[in-house]
Amino acid sequence: MDKTIVAAWEANKTKVQAFFEAGHPENYKAVITAVVKMLHDASEDYTKPDPERIHEIDDGDYQGTLVYVIGATGYQPSDYWYVKVSYGSCSGCDTLESIRGYQDGKPDADQVKQYMLLALHVIQGMREMGESEA
Repeated sequence: MDKTIVAAWEANKTKVQAFFEAGHPENYKAVITAVVKMLHDASEDYTKPDPERIHEIDDGDYQGTLVYVIGATGYQPSDYWYVKVSYGSCSGCDTLESIRGYQDGKPDADQVKQYMLLALHVIQGMREMGESEA
């Protein structure tokens, strides 16, 4: 785990929570975008993930793994991060669908807590390309 990313999460997770309190995320990319936006806004470093440069790879069908590749801020970035998210085909086997259920409107407190746990898992799984998996 990247200690800089974890520190940014700890210091700024209320911004992600506010995003979830405002409404259910539309999809996994919305969750990733909320996390990356928080990281981007929290960092004063030149090399930081850019929420406008999130690329989704989905080779699945009804279930599979989404891979998100995030480019750094700046002209022609050479730094990238990635995170993998597994998904299912129904609320019984997909985390995002399970949290939302069939509810419209704003998430309740328990749903926000579950979305925050999902976002934490994104933080824990995010890696800079070229970084060791160890």
